[in-house]
Amino acid sequence: MNLKDYIQEHKEAFDDQKASAKLDQSFEQQLKERLHKPKRSKLIYLKRISVAASLILAISTVFWYYNDYLQNEKKRSKLLASLEDKSTGKRLEAVYEFSDVYQKEDAKIIKVLIKTLLTDNNANVKIATVDALLKFPHNQEIRNSLIEALSKEKQPLVQIKLINSLATLREKRAQEPLEDIIKDEKTFEIVKSNATLAMTNLKQ
Repeated sequence: MNLKDYIQEHKEAFDDQKASAKLDQSFEQQLKERLHKPKRSKLIYLKRISVAASLILAISTVFWYYNDYLQNEKKRSKLLASLEDKSTGKRLEAVYEFSDVYQKEDAKIIKVLIKTLLTDNNANVKIATVDALLKFPHNQEIRNSLIEALSKEKQPLVQIKLINSLATLREKRAQEPLEDIIKDEKTFEIVKSNATLAMTNLKQ
């Protein structure tokens, strides 16, 4: 095939306008791809920044929780020490602090409060302790300690507090110590009256 015949057969390829249009489209497509395709180095940089930010956030969160835990443990240790302090005022203050601050049960503090209820020699401290323990009325250990305290307590004001508390809790196991209080000739009349009323309510 001679040159003239070849050009005639492929004349569209030699059309300036069509060739130019195809070249323009090809160039435009490549330009778009290059402009909108993120550079690999930029993507890696952004990923590294994202990972670093996540690590910093995680470390900060852990540090905050740990610091908060240390602060709470410090307050807890101070409270436990104050509950067993020789000063009546400090013990009373510690009981009130527990009542105000603690919304969840703390087994160790509750154990110390029960010990306070059973052994402290100050009526005000014991009465405040009863109120503190009553924040957790469903705790069986606390209910048992209130019954035990009632069977041993000799101070009238504390007896009345225990009687009324157990009656409010509808603790029927308190009937036995209540009967002992009523029968005891040394019991103050006002205490007997409260015990009798509580017995009546518990039997209903």
